[in-house]
Amino acid sequence: MPKTKIILITVIAIFSFLFIYHALLVWFTQDDAYISYRYVKNFLDGDGLVFNQGERVEGYTNFFLIILMICFGLFGLDYIVVSKIIGITSGIGILVLMVLWINKIFKDKPPLVLTVAALWLLVTNGVFAYWTVSGLETLLFAALIFWGLYLVSNKNMLFVPIMAIATLTRPEGGLVFIFILIYHVLTKSFRLADIGKYFLFYILLLLPQFFFRLYYYDDILPNPFYAKTGWSTEYFISGIQYVWLFLQHYGFYGILILLPLVLYRQLPKQMRLLLLVIYGYFIYILLVGGDVLHGHRFFVPLLPMMYLLFALTVYRIIEKIFSRRRFYVSAVSFLIILAAGAFDFAVPQSWIQNIRINEILLVKKIIRRVTYIKEAAVKNPTIACTTIGALGYYLDGRIIDMLGLTDKTIAKHPETIAKIASTWKERNYNITYLMERNPDLILFSTGIKPSAPAEKALFLSSKFRNGYYPVYYQEGDHLATIYKRKSGYTGEDTYFNNPEFIIAYSEAWNHVMSREYDQALKDAHRSIDLAPPDFYLPYVLIGTILLELKKEDEALDYFKRSFELSDGYDMQAGDMLRRYYILKKDTARANVYYHITFERNQLRWSD
Repeated sequence: MPKTKIILITVIAIFSFLFIYHALLVWFTQDDAYISYRYVKNFLDGDGLVFNQGERVEGYTNFFLIILMICFGLFGLDYIVVSKIIGITSGIGILVLMVLWINKIFKDKPPLVLTVAALWLLVTNGVFAYWTVSGLETLLFAALIFWGLYLVSNKNMLFVPIMAIATLTRPEGGLVFIFILIYHVLTKSFRLADIGKYFLFYILLLLPQFFFRLYYYDDILPNPFYAKTGWSTEYFISGIQYVWLFLQHYGFYGILILLPLVLYRQLPKQMRLLLLVIYGYFIYILLVGGDVLHGHRFFVPLLPMMYLLFALTVYRIIEKIFSRRRFYVSAVSFLIILAAGAFDFAVPQSWIQNIRINEILLVKKIIRRVTYIKEAAVKNPTIACTTIGALGYYLDGRIIDMLGLTDKTIAKHPETIAKIASTWKERNYNITYLMERNPDLILFSTGIKPSAPAEKALFLSSKFRNGYYPVYYQEGDHLATIYKRKSGYTGEDTYFNNPEFIIAYSEAWNHVMSREYDQALKDAHRSIDLAPPDFYLPYVLIGTILLELKKEDEALDYFKRSFELSDGYDMQAGDMLRRYYILKKDTARANVYYHITFERNQLRWSD
């Protein structure tokens, strides 16, 4: 075997080991990955490719990864572990292709320093490792895109099926395929007849999955398309913020994408296509507002392209400066790329670790909720919530996604309520429909406080305000909350027309968490002034704040008021009153509150 090949194989092996080690250091599972896992689980259990039994909704956009997990699951393998192995394997595939591409550019005589530099940038990148083991399709999609671009640069027709598989892995694969065709039309590197054939071949490969969707889900697009997509100034502003944060963390404040553009004419022709894809994809990210998930996920498929171009451009610049002095070219290039990789690793390190820790804590919190619900002997409940991943996977029951990802009605028929500020990330909800579904339990992402627009809008419904109440349970060192449907409640549902009261209530909670008690009291009182007369939650909040301020007598009045308004369903106020009368040695009255709160502060019910 030639010495050069031995060296390259050794380099690939070393960097593959470093990459795997980095990925294992950030091992976790993204909550959204559990949505796909639930589809796989239900299919393997014989319930079909569905999120809820009997509800055919395509609430995923990673069809190919789901099929892969199903195939491995049929052989009894742990498909969750498999999803992570697929990510790691895809990452190694990208590293191998990086070496092959550099080797091709330099006609089988690649500068070792350039190969090492490009690989170094990738394996030190925190988000590249982070999304590898997330359980999502991100790295698989990135590998397919990178391989597709490599094949088309070699005029290998296999790029078409690879890009079709990429599109089945994530819909943005179709966007990249369009960029490829546009590039070859503009450069006239393919005949128009050939481009037409490639396009037809690509469409034919996608048709089976399209007909499956049409037949099985009775829809022409995945449900998340309706729930998430849109075009507005708000989207574009969010997109600018999303792109700028990436450029600060991993783009050297724009140098990463601007440097290759400046030296565009000096790039090898096969590299120019990458530049078009990068800039086209950046524009797409701007228009769609970035990603719902933290961690620069949308940029991961671009990282191999950007780092390959950046390393190549830096090497070419240093080569011109030092002419034919190979040692200086290699040494300076190596030092620059070494510093760039160190910057990429060190600067956003704490940021990406915080995101990882928060995601791990979120999933753990959800699993504790599931454990509590199961221990309460609630069998097959219908639960409405805004975070459906781990909850749906670990809990048997019907899950209503309040944001509409797995619900056609909410996705396609969202309500718009004036004064409730929506965001592009959480814009869809339909409270009328949700109340008609009559869920047994409703979970908020932040406990008792409504934060998402869908959660705030719920309080406009009289059925929610009077037919549901918060049940408290201990979760670690704090009280957690689940809204429970009152057994046998049959009241008519009417809607309050001014949401300012719930906005004020939510703001009061924000100030409590910041220990800004004076402002919290002002917002809570404002909520009372604006609210319908049956809204009791601000009273118990005021009482809690007054207790913190050592104003026990005043607090007592608010607890009593809240308990009366709620018809004895305010468990927190009832518990506070019980504690008060125990201190006053009024055992009889304390026992009254104890029995009421104990019986009602349970999840089980009998309808």
